[in-house]
Amino acid sequence: MPVNFEEYEQQHEDGLAFDPDTHAYQILTFLGEHPETGFKPSEIAEETGIKPGSVRGTLKRLEDKGLVRHAEPFWAIGDDDRIAGTTGTMLGLKALGERYPDDDFEGWDETAVDPREMRDE
Repeated sequence: MPVNFEEYEQQHEDGLAFDPDTHAYQILTFLGEHPETGFKPSEIAEETGIKPGSVRGTLKRLEDKGLVRHAEPFWAIGDDDRIAGTTGTMLGLKALGERYPDDDFEGWDETAVDPREMRDE
């Protein structure tokens, strides 16, 4: 599916674009479910099923973007406002999926209307 490249690029630079299949998404989701708790990389690996070496590398990249906090040897979700919004969205989508498991949203984007395109200019 084509995307607005400038928006896509900006989201990646801001550290806010996460594909659900990535380690970053899985780690942020896990840490977001436990916002007041710090975890060792080995504990994050055990909880997420991600290899420990990959967890460490991903945590470092997320720290560089300000999305996680680190106080040796523990890691926690960042306290940035971007995290609160993103975490809320991720958890909300997860809850919707659990509540309505039989609903199929595949292909919604093919008929979706962008409200910005409906404005009178």
